[in-house]
Order: sequence, then C-alpha cells, then structure tokens
Amino acid sequence: MRRVVSSALAFLAFGLLPLTTYASSVSVLTTIKPISLIAKDIVGDHADVKQLLPNGASPHNYALKPSDLRSIDQADLLIWVGPEMELFLQKIASRHDKALQLTAIEGFPLRYYGEQENHEDHDHDHDHDHDHDHDSHDHDGEHSSHHHNHTGIDGHIWLGPQQGITIAKAITERMVNIDADNADYYRKNLDRFINGVHQTTQKIKTELSAYNEQGYFVFHDAYGYFEEAFGLKQSGHFTVDPDRKPGARTLVTIREALVKNKARCVFTEPQFNDSFIQSVSKHTKAKIVTLDPLATNISKDDGRYQAFLSALGGKFVECFDQ
Repeated sequence: MRRVVSSALAFLAFGLLPLTTYASSVSVLTTIKPISLIAKDIVGDHADVKQLLPNGASPHNYALKPSDLRSIDQADLLIWVGPEMELFLQKIASRHDKALQLTAIEGFPLRYYGEQENHEDHDHDHDHDHDHDHDSHDHDGEHSSHHHNHTGIDGHIWLGPQQGITIAKAITERMVNIDADNADYYRKNLDRFINGVHQTTQKIKTELSAYNEQGYFVFHDAYGYFEEAFGLKQSGHFTVDPDRKPGARTLVTIREALVKNKARCVFTEPQFNDSFIQSVSKHTKAKIVTLDPLATNISKDDGRYQAFLSALGGKFVECFDQ
C-alpha cells in the first residue's frame, strides 16, 4: 500500500492524477436507499457506499442498465435484499462471492405473508405471529401472474428495527473480512448503531402506543415488519404489488370502511400514482398522509437509519393525531 501511495504522490507532483487516487477505500454497492443508510452507518468514512437504484425507484420492477453491471463488477461488496425484492439481480448475484443476500442470512428474523386471505372483516384482530393472516384485498386476481406473489417471505426487511440490526451485523461481519485493518472501527460503529436503534425504537413505541387500536389502510402491503415492531394493526391495503392497480372491489371495500369511519388514515407513497386513493377517500373523514418506505428524502449522514424509522413513526402519529 505504501508503495502505491508514494508512486501516487510522485504522479501528483506532475499533476497527472486526481487527488483522490491514493485514498482508495472499499467500495460498497447497495440496491436501495434504506440499505445504503444502514451500510453508511457501519462503514462511516472507511468505505464508499454507492447505490444501484436511483432514489425512489421501485425495486419491484427495476431493469438493469449496462452501467449498473459495471458498478456491480467494480464493487467489493454488493448488498441486496434477495429475490423476494430484487428479482432482477438473482442471476448476477448468484455468480458473485461478494454479494450479500440479506434474506439468506442465517437466523434472519423474517416474516411470511399469510397464505389465507380474509376479505370481509376489517375489524378483526390480526394475531401477530409469523404466519399471520393478511387482509389481502386482491379479489380481482391482481397478482396471479406476477413474480412478486403474496406468499412466502416478506422482502421489506429494512422496515423493522430488529431486522435493521441483523442487517447491520451482517454488513459489519463482511466489512471485517474485507478490511480487517479497520475491524475495530466497524465493530464500534455497529455497537453505536444497535444502541441508537434501540433508543429510537423505544421512543417510537412510546409515541405510537396510544394508537394501537386505530384502523388505517396502506398503499401496498409493505409495512408488516414495522407494524409488528410497533403494535400497529392495518385494516388492509390497496394493492399487494405497487405496479398493479387495485381492483374495483378492493376500492369499494375500502371506501365502505372509510365512510363508516372504521379507519381514520390512508397512507399513500411518493413512488406511485395514488389518484385512486384520493377518489376513494373523497368526502370521508380519512386523512391522507404519505409514507416513504424507500427513505427518499433522508440524507446519508451518520445515524440516518434511525432518522428513517423516526420519520415513519412520525407519519403514523401525524395521521392518527386528529
């Protein structure tokens, strides 16, 4: 390394190389912004965190570009959720030792979508065990032919604090292997991350404890990990897959629940057109608030994953607090 630095400096003397050449750090590539936030909290300034998908792009329907393939080749570590979320990466990631598939981490606290579906009763209690029954409102077979089906693993793993910590531990382990010289630095960051997430989780729990019985509808069924962590019970969702419009019957069912004040909140998402949410909520008392599961507006500075969880919690409070 020292020889590289001195030759780089020799070049610098002649003005031939940009200043950054000798500060070659590890290159970490994540697929989506929330995973970038966790990675950045662990690697700090000792590695370069880049993101494959543009902010706000949905991993459900992304298509790889040639420049993406170059980025993947150049990365020392590629972090992706798994085929449940980024199906477009499955072939490439399986060929790379440097790929870290989060849903494949041993002992990962995964949720599974319920196999049975309950359409009629929006008031019933969800029991919060692993196979818990999800109110799926896709009567019109919206997801029957789509790869992002509604059984098996729920891929939105970054939305649960416990899951966030598991992701951070896995990233730390990989970084220690890739860059052993800085192992202590990564481990210290991990400790700080875990403490910070625990504190944030307690704070959000306190803020949301008053609203555990409140009904609400979400745009797509992405929030199970967050809901489980904070004792929230959704009344249902407009769509299982954000790329598909909800069926007419789903909209009627949700409209009826809103008219009867069974749900006081409807959450939309910035990534998708929500005109049907606006029309279904019209002339009801329901409040419409935007939830951003992809952390689009959170900066990548220190402690940002906690900021992301807090922002989500804050949106629930904003909606319920009427």
